[in-house]
Amino acid sequence: MAQIPLSLDPNANASGGGGARPEKTPVMGYFAVGFGLLGIFTFGFIFVPLGLLCSVLALFMGQAVWGFIGLLLAIAGFITSPKLWVLVGMGAFYAFFDSSEFLQPFLDFIHSIFGDGGPTRQV
Repeated sequence: MAQIPLSLDPNANASGGGGARPEKTPVMGYFAVGFGLLGIFTFGFIFVPLGLLCSVLALFMGQAVWGFIGLLLAIAGFITSPKLWVLVGMGAFYAFFDSSEFLQPFLDFIHSIFGDGGPTRQV
């Protein structure tokens, strides 16, 4: 009966030598591509950020092809999502213009309707 060498080293194979690691499944890349596709065809405002996050994580984990494909799909999902464009537009509007300039007439109107807020108002 042949003796089987035992080792705690996960890189050691059955022959006793240090073999190459077994190929791991690119799970994060699969998630990146899946979320990218879901971002295009379903609720983009949910799945596009998830696809982008999984794509970046897949790129950092060494799954370059899957991460790049997921990144392209996340960008395509962003382009096809009207809700994300509205969010970006509102953010750009707020950053570009002074918000108090546009909101001041509305706030003055609300103040004229409701007053100072209580019975302690001075005349």
